[in-house]
Amino acid sequence: MRADTVSESSVIGLGVDLIETSRVRTALARWGERLVAKLMSPEEAARLPLESRARAGALARAIAAKEAASKALGTGWSRGVRWRDVVLLPGPRVRLDAGAAARARALGANGDTRTHLEERGDLVIGEVRLLG
Repeated sequence: MRADTVSESSVIGLGVDLIETSRVRTALARWGERLVAKLMSPEEAARLPLESRARAGALARAIAAKEAASKALGTGWSRGVRWRDVVLLPGPRVRLDAGAAARARALGANGDTRTHLEERGDLVIGEVRLLG
């Protein structure tokens, strides 16, 4: 068993999401920093590259991770879970704050997650496992 493999009995929730980087690039061109501010904490936004193509790729990875986490929580963006409550950290790994952390605790999770992001052409695949 690999060191990063998690026993299925410890997985409380699993979420997977697929994002098109080209659509994120289009949304960034239209909404700019308003989009970033809605989706990301200031901490996350400060880590985004400035160059537009790299910025869109980094934002697409963050969106894939955040969407996957919301699915692992079983809420989507409801029941007190907001976009900015899910923070993508380097590694990559996801940190759950505020409403997302409260929901995770209510499910019996210990707040730990396993995050996997993969890029295939224009697509970013995000997977988040919520652990108990």
